[in-house]
Amino acid sequence: MQNDTILYARSGPVAQITLNRPDKLNSITIEMVEGLHRAMDRAETDPEVRVILISGAGKPFSAGFDLGSMEEEPDREATRAMLQADFDVILRFWNSPKPTISAVQGYVLGGGFELAMACDVTIAAEDAIFGNPGRIAR
Repeated sequence: MQNDTILYARSGPVAQITLNRPDKLNSITIEMVEGLHRAMDRAETDPEVRVILISGAGKPFSAGFDLGSMEEEPDREATRAMLQADFDVILRFWNSPKPTISAVQGYVLGGGFELAMACDVTIAAEDAIFGNPGRIAR
C-alpha cells in the first residue's frame, strides 16, 4: 500500500508506517488519518507482521494534526467528527493486538505527541522535541 502521505512497507516481521509530509512537518490531515487506518488494518491482519513501527519522513516526526486543513468555520458536528477521527486513530495504536513502536525525531507535537505516546515503546533521537500545546476552546 503506497500513497503520497502514508507509506507502508514490510521487512520480515516488521510493518513500517511512515508519515510522509516532511514539507509540512508531517502534520496529519484527515486523509492521512484514513491512510493510517488502512495501514493498521493491513499490519494487524498480516500473520507475518509481529511488530508495527511508525516514523516520520525527514527531520520531524510530526507537528500534530493539520489545523490549517480544516474548514475556516467548521460547524459543531464537523468539528466533533474530526476530533473523533483523530482520537480513533490514536487508539488504533494504543489498542493494537501487535506491539507498536514509534521512532521519533525533531518535532513531536500535539497529535504527533499523542500518536507517539500511544505506542508501546517510543524511541527518541537526541534532537526530539516533545510537546502538547493543546488548543483552547472558548
